[in-house]
Amino acid sequence: MARLKPLDIYNYLPKTNCGECGLESCMAFAYKLIEHELEVKDCKPLATDPKLKKAFEDLKELVTPPVRPVKFGGDGNEVTIGGEEVMYRHELTYFNPTAIAVCVHDEMTEEELIRNVKLISEWTVFRVGAHLCLDAVAVKSVSRDPVKFAKAVKLVADNTKYPLILCSLDPSCLKAGVEAVKNRRPLLYAATRDNWREVAEIALNSGCPVVVASPGDLDTLKSLAATLSSVGIQVALDPGTAWGEGVLADTIDSFTMLRRAAIERGDKNVGWPLVGVPATLWIGKEEASEGEKLETAFKETFLAAALICRYADLLIINSKELWTFLALTTLRQNIYTDPRIHPAVEAGLFAVGSPNEDSPVMITTNYASTAFVVRSDLEQSKIDAWLVIIDTGGIGVESSAAGGQLNAAKMAEALSEYKVAEKVRHRAVIIPGLAARFAGELEDASGWDVYVGPKDSGSIPDFLKSKYRPRDGLRYVGDPDGKSSVVLVTNNIKDFYRVKMPLRNAGISAWILVVDADGLPVSEAVKEKKLTGETVKALMQREDVEKKVDHRELVVPEEAATLKEEIEKATGWKVTVVPCEKLAEKLKK
Repeated sequence: MARLKPLDIYNYLPKTNCGECGLESCMAFAYKLIEHELEVKDCKPLATDPKLKKAFEDLKELVTPPVRPVKFGGDGNEVTIGGEEVMYRHELTYFNPTAIAVCVHDEMTEEELIRNVKLISEWTVFRVGAHLCLDAVAVKSVSRDPVKFAKAVKLVADNTKYPLILCSLDPSCLKAGVEAVKNRRPLLYAATRDNWREVAEIALNSGCPVVVASPGDLDTLKSLAATLSSVGIQVALDPGTAWGEGVLADTIDSFTMLRRAAIERGDKNVGWPLVGVPATLWIGKEEASEGEKLETAFKETFLAAALICRYADLLIINSKELWTFLALTTLRQNIYTDPRIHPAVEAGLFAVGSPNEDSPVMITTNYASTAFVVRSDLEQSKIDAWLVIIDTGGIGVESSAAGGQLNAAKMAEALSEYKVAEKVRHRAVIIPGLAARFAGELEDASGWDVYVGPKDSGSIPDFLKSKYRPRDGLRYVGDPDGKSSVVLVTNNIKDFYRVKMPLRNAGISAWILVVDADGLPVSEAVKEKKLTGETVKALMQREDVEKKVDHRELVVPEEAATLKEEIEKATGWKVTVVPCEKLAEKLKK
């Protein structure tokens, strides 16, 4: 089926550019209609002018996707299922994510019912820029008592704004449930070959959509759907959900065949949303042991995940396990992300936690899955940091580094544009491990010292503990020569820049002798004997310091004052103790 073009729709519109739809032109309305962002009824002249009634009906038919959308719920809390146009996401996109409903039943105590309803409707997890949550509450009639069922439905409705699904094969229970929540427009489950007349009457009187169920018999399912839809009832199709050797494959086949018939063959009788009921795995498990219940929950989650991947528009599950919710909503988020759009976040400089002037600066791209994961990993590890997010058009680190959207010039520009230097007193920036090849070029372009971080943001805490430190050896600031001073410091990131930055800001050229003390600051390195006269001597010999300078004077920070004589004895150099805050002033003289 060829996809509609804006001009196909425009020909049915009034072409007055009246703006009543909130857009500037009828052509803009056509674009929005194609993307499912508006409905035909949003064109007020088309929906209200009797002269345009035929155009209105013709356009509605034209834009109706092969899998018709069905809404249920009320009071502004509707869920739309179906509305799909393609078999495979990469062909276009999927528009309405699989709705996930969780079961409660009328044999629960009032306290138990309220507790479970609140668990379902209040559960949420923030992941990759979106709040993952469930979508509906399915109320099941176990008692088969209309009065008891109606009471349970009313109690559920009073404790959640989520849309409701009323589950019973007894029409009298469904009727009682509908009357208890007339304004909520629940989804009715289910019409079968035995009760379809009574359920159809309830649906016509209440305006509620209906799930048609015929497990394992697609011909009957199609016939029932055609019968109910012919009188104006919106339906959804339940071809049956089963677990076990052979029957699981049959379940997947049924969903796939129905979706293929709707989209590829244009069969309107099955062009309705598909409903999976993994909750059937719990039949007979009410009195099972905890181990059996856990196993059933796992099987149910597995089955639900398979149906999300195979065209289910609505799932009814029974497990109340939080890991079930997380697994299914995460899978759904991944599948229903629009492949035409790179999921991007805002670029800029962001504070993670409560960073200060000594906190690390990190760079990443504005691909949502990267930016949110990096930020989440930092927050969970309680790391205070400055996060620079580069605009790469929503492309991840590896791809943008290969494609040119991420490069040294862009990172240097971001450091400058976002005035990162005003936030910190160091000049150390951590780049992703997958962008390591830009390190040298970025140092030249920005003047910052570049540290190559891990490829996986989950390793950032370990990186900061063990690798975020200056390289030991004879370093320098400015353009030192034989007369320039030599300043001692450990490879602690904070102490290193307490030395380097005052000299750099004052325009002083000097040598910086960096001792490997496992990243400890000078004061702790002295206590732990990581900084001694012998370690200084060994480093000076390794770096041939005496060949680089004409004098024999070493400047050490105040925290190493107790090592003055020890260093002098070991190296033969004169040691001068200078507090870091007075270092620039001292060396200028």
